[in-house]
Amino acid sequence: MMLTMKGWTCLVILALAACNAGDDVADGTRGLCAEGGELNDCKDAPQTPWDACWRMVDCGAIPVFQENEDADDFDDCVEDIERQLAAQQQLTIACIAASTCDQLRLDDDRCFLFGNN
Repeated sequence: MMLTMKGWTCLVILALAACNAGDDVADGTRGLCAEGGELNDCKDAPQTPWDACWRMVDCGAIPVFQENEDADDFDDCVEDIERQLAAQQQLTIACIAASTCDQLRLDDDRCFLFGNN
């Protein structure tokens, strides 16, 4: 069966409509709030060790799970923050919130150094 010119036109319009970038497009780690929670006053800035470590995972700085016990993963991140004193935890979480994903990926220990005495 051959398509007529009208049929081709309808097919092209449907294809273009399907490829249209609508409201369902997510920014992901390159969005405005991914540039740093404190700097851009994002409402979703991490407030807990759990949230901060998920940000590290979302940015690709650490994996969710690592079979190698010597390598850091999500659970290690949460444990490292929870072992710190309250003031040190706040500094570490604030650093993770304010850091870009690129900064966290390049040096995943940078924010944990703020918690050391």
